[in-house]
Amino acid sequence: MANKIRTACILVLVFLPLSVFPQDVARVRFCFAGDLMQHGTQIRSALQPDGSYRYDTCFSYIRDRFRNADFAVLNMETTYSGPPYTGYPSFSSPDDLAISTKKAGVNVFLTANNHILDKGVEGARRTVSLYDSLGIMHTGTIRPWIILEKNGIKTALLNYTYTSNNNSGNESFMLNLTDTSLIRRHIGEVRDNGADCIICCMHWGVEYQLHSAPEQRLLAHWLRKAGVTAVIGSHPHVPQSIEVVNGEDGKPAFLVAYSLGNFISNQPEPFTRMGLILNFELVITQTGPCIESLWYEWIWTWCPVRDGKKTYLVVPVSDNRLYREIATEPSDTLLIVKTIKTLRNFMRETSPAIYERIRYPAYERKNLYFGIHPAIRPLWTRQPVDSPVKGKFSTVKDHSQGRTTQGSGTTGNCLLYTSPSPRDS
Repeated sequence: MANKIRTACILVLVFLPLSVFPQDVARVRFCFAGDLMQHGTQIRSALQPDGSYRYDTCFSYIRDRFRNADFAVLNMETTYSGPPYTGYPSFSSPDDLAISTKKAGVNVFLTANNHILDKGVEGARRTVSLYDSLGIMHTGTIRPWIILEKNGIKTALLNYTYTSNNNSGNESFMLNLTDTSLIRRHIGEVRDNGADCIICCMHWGVEYQLHSAPEQRLLAHWLRKAGVTAVIGSHPHVPQSIEVVNGEDGKPAFLVAYSLGNFISNQPEPFTRMGLILNFELVITQTGPCIESLWYEWIWTWCPVRDGKKTYLVVPVSDNRLYREIATEPSDTLLIVKTIKTLRNFMRETSPAIYERIRYPAYERKNLYFGIHPAIRPLWTRQPVDSPVKGKFSTVKDHSQGRTTQGSGTTGNCLLYTSPSPRDS
């Protein structure tokens, strides 16, 4: 009798119409990181004996986070204006940095920030030309918005900045400044182009402040009312709170991450060395878009100096077992532990609706590759490495051969991109 019942159950499970069971729904996975900065010491650290620059090792520990997402996005807070390469306050980085960032898995750059015009209009134009040659999607300047398509879901990505540090001649270069009239117009344009969801990336806030400013919260509320699904912030250079609002069905329908902090930099203060990687999935339901699989992870800019050789590496630190075998200096581990403890308490108080993901797979601790960097004297400076660039800028090498994801362009100086499947790495 028991066998007959078991057989009947198996037959029911095999032949029951699939509509009875929940069907797999289309979803798109995003990974966001904070401000990628390139100070003078970082530039000198990447310089190789043959005059080239090498950055691949900087992202060895966290590249799987980017490659596991459909779209990996970060704020590129430097320019690629050509040599001489300079750090703060007027950034110009070697092209190799953008190339290595793409190799690590990042496929969308945000360009609307206060440093995009550091080397003037020509420097900004060369920067976005480099991104085009690499086949990297970007928005915030000459492309005021883009639409990312994956699994049938069209997600619009918008990007705005509060100002630019260099406003000379900027009338000839399109830069998305924070203006609710402009944002409302762009929201209408992406809706007309079939966007299912809208993510708005804001370069805003007060630098080095853990708590978001009233102006940030007010604008985030306005963006939610305007139909934006997620707001991702940059510029403060330290992590800030993450708020989640549930829809009528009880599922997250809106989030705002006021600041993800720095992704990598040479800023020495502990809170500026600790940043966030934010992951979530967008799903289209009958009531509209919702957010699933929402989590964040702590990352740390580690700057080991060994035998006179200095490197900059982004290390996951949510679980101390991920770094304790490599950051062996007691002073390093103590600083990480103290900093993450303070920030964890802050997030528990201000961001209760999102959880921190702690991972401990073996492959994150083994086969890690540091590479070799030249000997360089460690130096923190807030001055440019070289004098500001004058004259013509070097041409951009075309890196786009074999890339198939570039769009043909549509109205409004934007591009419609379709992510390949499987994802191009």
